[in-house]
Amino acid sequence: MVVVAKIGIRGKGKVRTQEGIYDVSPSDDEWFVVSGPPDEGSGRVRYRDEQDLLEIERRDAKLSIHFRPELEHTTFELNGHVYGVATTDFGDISIREGSRPVVRGHGTVSGVRLLAVDADLAPVERELAFGFALRLGAQDKDLWDEDHPLLARWGL
Repeated sequence: MVVVAKIGIRGKGKVRTQEGIYDVSPSDDEWFVVSGPPDEGSGRVRYRDEQDLLEIERRDAKLSIHFRPELEHTTFELNGHVYGVATTDFGDISIREGSRPVVRGHGTVSGVRLLAVDADLAPVERELAFGFALRLGAQDKDLWDEDHPLLARWGL
């Protein structure tokens, strides 16, 4: 199942799944609200660049992914399952449960495209996609700031 998340101007965005297109809007407390079908309701997602922490909250699930340096293993737990997250330094997204791939995707110019999402993570697929879009966007900004310190100082 393909999930596409796009970050728009002023923090708004969209997430597209096979079921439809859902709006994403910023809330006042650094969270983004990801709408969903009426029977599932909305979810929330937040990425904290300083801590490299992605948080997702839904009515039936809550998870945190604290990304670790490349040589350490990033893991998170959801519904009694432990998942490993590969580095996203090159724009690739890979999540595994043991040796079994459960999410596969990549960054795009304006967000991410998850090419495969296993049924285990389908309940949080919209929030996961938008969360990874936020993280990849923050990584791009950090690299830009490192390469262009004078422009970064002026907010460009």
